[in-house]
Amino acid sequence: MSERPNFGVFNDFWNGHPNHLPFMNLYDIPNPPKEWNLTKSIDRLDYIISKNSSNDVVDGIRLLLKNEDWRPHLVAALATLKIDKIRQSELKTDLWNRLKTGSWASPQILVILSIIDSEFNVQAKEICENGFKIAYSEMPMHEHHSARGPAGISVDNKKVVASTEYLLNGVIIDSMENDNGGSLAKKWKENLLELIENNKFKIVNN
Repeated sequence: MSERPNFGVFNDFWNGHPNHLPFMNLYDIPNPPKEWNLTKSIDRLDYIISKNSSNDVVDGIRLLLKNEDWRPHLVAALATLKIDKIRQSELKTDLWNRLKTGSWASPQILVILSIIDSEFNVQAKEICENGFKIAYSEMPMHEHHSARGPAGISVDNKKVVASTEYLLNGVIIDSMENDNGGSLAKKWKENLLELIENNKFKIVNN
């Protein structure tokens, strides 16, 4: 992200380092950089959420999701899991709308929705039965490539379906045509739940 968009209370999440990158897979690479790694990224997220009002945090998550770039979407998805359930319910529509307007982080967003949305299975069944259609806004090609990934809308649509198929039915149907969405959703959810179980990613239990 060359320009600095307004992300509200999350503006300081990026401090000159790619602090979103550890959220892609939710595990640390061997010998991670001291300046940025999974632990530091989670700590930054915790600090922002603990030091700001729930209203400001929710507003910030919405700003992250409104951006066309997938990087803030990862931060928004995980931040949503760290707030209370009442506030989470206010963001379900924002997360679904982000999927409808496209995100390279669709498997991660869907994992979060599968956890926080009590009606996820209804939406998921609809996607599995009838497919998914992203409505991308107009963007110059070079910006699209950076913000949305290089695969193209057909693959991006099928990636949502493949991720949903795993989260709903536990079925993985990987291919280049769906960017291995099922495996991406499976591994990311497993890593997330392991972090939660080991108290390395703390969530509000209410």
